[in-house]
Amino acid sequence: MLKRLVNLTGSIVVRASDAVTDGAGRLVGRKPRPRCMVLAYHAISDDQRSLFAGQMDVLIRKTTPIHADVSALPADTGRFSVITFDDGLENIIPNALPELKKRNIPCTLFIVTEKLGCERSWEHMGGEDTSKMMVMSAEQLCSLPSDLVKIGSHTMTHPLLPKVEQSFSAREVSGSREKLERMLNREVKLFSFPYGGFNDSVIEDCRNAKYDRVFTAHPVFAFSQPEEFVTGRVSTAPTDWPIEFRLKLAGAYRWLPWAFQLKRRIRVLLKAGSGKPLGVKAGEKRAA
Repeated sequence: MLKRLVNLTGSIVVRASDAVTDGAGRLVGRKPRPRCMVLAYHAISDDQRSLFAGQMDVLIRKTTPIHADVSALPADTGRFSVITFDDGLENIIPNALPELKKRNIPCTLFIVTEKLGCERSWEHMGGEDTSKMMVMSAEQLCSLPSDLVKIGSHTMTHPLLPKVEQSFSAREVSGSREKLERMLNREVKLFSFPYGGFNDSVIEDCRNAKYDRVFTAHPVFAFSQPEEFVTGRVSTAPTDWPIEFRLKLAGAYRWLPWAFQLKRRIRVLLKAGSGKPLGVKAGEKRAA
């Protein structure tokens, strides 16, 4: 709870700073640049459907929802959003998709190909615990409406890619795409990293597998660079407080990667000053 409150407080400061900057720009006739946040969900359980619906009402009032496979943002000054779901859990079919269809909000599902029709059994590393939930079946996946739902890859078995052999990582990245394309009979061009874990080698695997874009767990503005390949997302859940959701949608949590980096640097400096071996700290654990 304390960490959540600290993150909220920092994000309120960022949002206030954004408001001042945008207001000053309007006073001198400067148009704000278009901005987009990609939201990363996992499960939408039966008792969370109404919470999710409320978030989607806020989303369509505050932003224009777009598909994740856009090459660039529309050339205006609006605020945009993208909805994504990692893991392909079965409960999003009855609980999330009807709410999205009702509001004409597109989404992208990132699928773990070798777990289709199985219980979600990979290791839990923090965030929302979706252990024991079912992954949708291949038949359910193939029956999803293609105009509303885009499909991306989330590897074959959901490993933490930076921690496995490079050859294994490459197979996970390319094999999942190949299987999805055979199943769906269409190209699969998007990928998201399990646990948000990646490094330069994993990114190169994704380039070699011919993806157009890969998605991280860094809560930064999306589609902000020409020819952007690595795109950020903000971890989101139906149980987010209303103020948390609005701040995430506004991009106010984008200070967190900088804060994590600063924390690691301070830790290294403190260890160096104490004379203890530095060691290597594992990456920040993220939602499955």
